[in-house]
Amino acid sequence: MTSRTLAPMADLPVAFGPFTLHISQQRLLEDGRPVRLGARARSILAALVERAGEVVGKGELIAYAWPDGDAEEATLRVHMGALRKVLGDGQGGMRYIASVAGRGYCFVAPVSRAAPGHPAAMAAPAGPHHLPARMTRVIGREDLIAALAQSLPQRRLLTLCGPGGIGKTTVALAMAERLLPAYADGVRFVELGRVAGPGLVDAALAATLGMTAGPTSRAALVDALRHRRMLIVLDSCEHVIDAVALLVLALLQGAPDLHLLITSREPLQCEGEWVQRVPPLALPCPRARISAEEAMRYPAVQLFVERAIHSADSFELADADAPGVVMLCASLDGMPLAIELAAAQVETFGVTHLHRLLDDRFQMMAVNSDIVQPRHRTLRALLDWSYDALTDIERTVLMRLGVFAGEFSLAWARAVLVDAPITPGDVETGIAALVAKSLVCADASEQVVRYRLLATTRAYALERLAQSGTLRALQARHALHWRNTLYDTWTGEPALTQAECAARYGNAIDDVRAAIAWALSADGDAELGATLIIAALPLGYFLSRLDEFRGYAARALALAGDGAARLDPVLTARLRVALGTLIYHTLGVAAGAEDAYVRALQDTAALPQPGLRLQALIGIGMVALATGDYAGGRRHAEAMCALADRDDDPMSRVWAEHTLALAHHYLGDHAAARHLATHVRTHPSPLIRPVDNLTALVDRRVCMRIVEARTLWIEGYADSAAAMAARCVEDAGTDMPLALAQALAFAACPLALWRGDEAALAGYANRLREHSSRHALVAWHGWVELLDTALALRHPHGADHDDAAADDAERSVRQRLLARITQTGGKQADLYATFGARFVTPLAIERAEAGVSGWCMAEVRRVAAEAGPHRHTAAGRAAAAMAFHAALDIARAQGARAWALRAATSLARVWHELGDDARAFDLLSSACARMPEGHGTQDYLAAQAVLAACATAEARA
Repeated sequence: MTSRTLAPMADLPVAFGPFTLHISQQRLLEDGRPVRLGARARSILAALVERAGEVVGKGELIAYAWPDGDAEEATLRVHMGALRKVLGDGQGGMRYIASVAGRGYCFVAPVSRAAPGHPAAMAAPAGPHHLPARMTRVIGREDLIAALAQSLPQRRLLTLCGPGGIGKTTVALAMAERLLPAYADGVRFVELGRVAGPGLVDAALAATLGMTAGPTSRAALVDALRHRRMLIVLDSCEHVIDAVALLVLALLQGAPDLHLLITSREPLQCEGEWVQRVPPLALPCPRARISAEEAMRYPAVQLFVERAIHSADSFELADADAPGVVMLCASLDGMPLAIELAAAQVETFGVTHLHRLLDDRFQMMAVNSDIVQPRHRTLRALLDWSYDALTDIERTVLMRLGVFAGEFSLAWARAVLVDAPITPGDVETGIAALVAKSLVCADASEQVVRYRLLATTRAYALERLAQSGTLRALQARHALHWRNTLYDTWTGEPALTQAECAARYGNAIDDVRAAIAWALSADGDAELGATLIIAALPLGYFLSRLDEFRGYAARALALAGDGAARLDPVLTARLRVALGTLIYHTLGVAAGAEDAYVRALQDTAALPQPGLRLQALIGIGMVALATGDYAGGRRHAEAMCALADRDDDPMSRVWAEHTLALAHHYLGDHAAARHLATHVRTHPSPLIRPVDNLTALVDRRVCMRIVEARTLWIEGYADSAAAMAARCVEDAGTDMPLALAQALAFAACPLALWRGDEAALAGYANRLREHSSRHALVAWHGWVELLDTALALRHPHGADHDDAAADDAERSVRQRLLARITQTGGKQADLYATFGARFVTPLAIERAEAGVSGWCMAEVRRVAAEAGPHRHTAAGRAAAAMAFHAALDIARAQGARAWALRAATSLARVWHELGDDARAFDLLSSACARMPEGHGTQDYLAAQAVLAACATAEARA
């Protein structure tokens, strides 16, 4: 640096205007409230404040804020513009940052350092915030916002109406920020302007809540919000107004503490709706003589001056220009967006010439568009005029940016826009110029600047793009960009976590959705769409969009089946495998998952890609295991292994062994299952995402830890099993939402139940309940309900034990529970039977006696005998003893020490009842001696109690 090294100043905060900058804490406060400002913009501000009153060169600022050197002057201008908007530079006559032509920038506001312990030095803690950063400061809406914010909690449903560009979103965001303390469960903002059609409205809200999305999710939405005290802002609803109205009615009826704030060009026409028209910004009556001081008392003029300063740093409203600015704002109907667009041209035309040019444009528009509402004519005229004033490069950049449905980064824009005559440098300078002209919005509140077009501007850009004849080419390039970007990400970074994926690509889902919708349209490219669906699957899984992607896969296959599109056979088979997996995890095994896998298997018969055939077999094998056909699952797993060996494919062999480990576990071959599971989990090969293995929704380490935890427990290593389950849950927390559901439901909760660890069980069960609700894992809701009922029935009703009504109620609940368990199929019936006698179904008993339940056959037969109606009669004891002995033999043969301990305890208890205490003691003491761990579990303690009873009885004898 040429003049002086920029370095962070002392820890003492610096105050200027209503702001306090805490450099060491990396925070900016306004009147004690945190201001959302990105790291780059905050570094620029710190550098300027450090040298307040001095000119800091552009190169120095770039070197300080971008030490990696990854920035150009255009990027600095974008951050400087965002910083000025956050500070309200020029508002109320207050200036903070001045540009010095050809040199740099200077911080011109007075600054002071706060002493330690001074209130200004104490940064207020930031509360939870679920709102996007506002791009601009609110001007002239304070009274309206205050009044509406006071009334909304009593009204529950408020719709802000008005034409595009009037400032509805700005008012809504300011209201939401003010109301944050009033809502214990926070505020959620849903930008529906990005939603392509009414079928995705529920999906947009579900996504904002962190849930899955799909046409059947409204009940799940209501259920998830039923007990929440929350404010939901639904922004830009006019194009999906009917769908929004239906959703709002359902939410109001089902969630009594939920409040809704809507922005739309027209009301919802819902019962209970309170409509507020957002007025134009106030301005004085146009007149020939008005001073600058008087004009600046009006919000419309204040906004014009603030934005004009961003365009022309030296702009200052003079008395001579005040009447012209007032008349200009009046001709723009006090519309904020129109005022911003006009003010951005002050540097080029000056106030007087600008007014004359716009007046001519408005007159021409009025003659040619007499059926269009005046305010819409005004905005259209401003957009046309602003577009005409751009350079050829800037026009092309604006048009091409219209292809982005949501936010985009500079890197994404370069990837899609660069094509003759546009260069990477043109994209950067063009976007910077469009930001300066208020045609593109920039959000510098995060490390990477995010850009977006307002809905009105985007519609205009797309119209111009269509007129240019290049719309389809840009849409194809946009879809191709996302296909390649996502595929390269998953293959290059297989260990990417859910949080990392959401941070990097969470904002891209609207663009991916739009790209898929275009590709599958009549004007699109179905093959490109199909490959994009496959490439985007991990993103859909990470963001819990399983329902949505199931629909995409089905749509692509339907186009191929109807002859509307031609898809490569390999691609068709991949889509079928993906569809089977999506059906399996959203609708369940009975909804057509196996059919999709079988058709994929048939498709792959003549294909040279053995890996794809193996994936179809994995899917069929998983369906077999899920339905309780454990032997069938093993047959398919063995076929996979043979296929992998034949083709000498080590990675396919790993996945075949993955399925085989599960099959061995369910069949009761616990030692082989644990050995295989450990081998698969620790295999040095890279992790696989669904773009490579379309059945791999869950990290194989999570799946195999589930097997290891369960087999460890069954083999008698209860403490190691608990530790393994905890590690499994930890690993699953960074994977796709489905992974945590499986880790909790298949490992953590059952192990806690088997161990009798009530505290762990309550924690895991609550976490599963919350997780499945938050992510709307609909296929898991029934499992959670069954678990809740099982937990409620685990303990008798205590003091009411002799109450006949309580007995009848409990009996009724249990009957419903058993009926539901039976409906879920053999796998669930097997598992629930291990929870105790209250949960044994005839189906589970039938499967155990037929020898098909494998892993839990010994325990089910034991529990069934314990639950027998004649268990405590003389004849019943003899029959029970035989059943317990048979169960013990099965458990010993399997090496299942846990089941053996339970069977030995039951058998010893019968022998104790029959007076054969010595025999009972010998049997049970031997079983206890074989337990290497878990001496604090309920089973071990129960065995010790029976041993003590036998020893006491024998001593008395």
